[in-house]
Amino acid sequence: MNYSIEDRLKETSRKILIHARGGDLEHTIRAVDYGKYLLENEEGDPEIVIPALYLHDIGWSRVDFSDFKQASLPDKGGAASVRLHMQYGAELAAEILSQLECNPSIRHSIVTIIAAHDDTDAIFAMNNPSATLVLEADRLDRYGLESLKRYKALFGMGYLTGNQLEEAKKTRQDGLKKWFRTPTAITLAAKLAKEMGWI
Repeated sequence: MNYSIEDRLKETSRKILIHARGGDLEHTIRAVDYGKYLLENEEGDPEIVIPALYLHDIGWSRVDFSDFKQASLPDKGGAASVRLHMQYGAELAAEILSQLECNPSIRHSIVTIIAAHDDTDAIFAMNNPSATLVLEADRLDRYGLESLKRYKALFGMGYLTGNQLEEAKKTRQDGLKKWFRTPTAITLAAKLAKEMGWI
């Protein structure tokens, strides 16, 4: 990937994500790092995967996510703000990539992935290795010790205690079977879950 383009994407996403949810900027940086690691070992197009990861959560900057914060863990995925952040993120990404004079075909792929990136079934139905790696890199950051810090930034210091902790463990354990397809992501997710003591 052209590093000047990556630098511009990184700076653009940083400026937007500081107006999103707490921890979204740090999450994005980790997701990009996971994406680069996956690309070293799995099929995928870095010209799609890396920009999609820098831009995948920028839609949260335009969304009232109080419904997401207040929903129980099993219901968070169904919050209206989850759908809206994908929609607005895709729209913003299309504008940004157009300004960067991104190839129209690549831009279309990136925007399509961002518009569905939190919908596991939709992403896997694309049968697109790059879309799979974006999903996997994003979901990998739901594991590991850094992810715990992210949840505290998102939901407050009292989050993940009692029943919430048990729900989170179960969701992550189930996710190990549902969210990952590539051998590299499957192995890394299990390692990160063990690091947390959740498997």
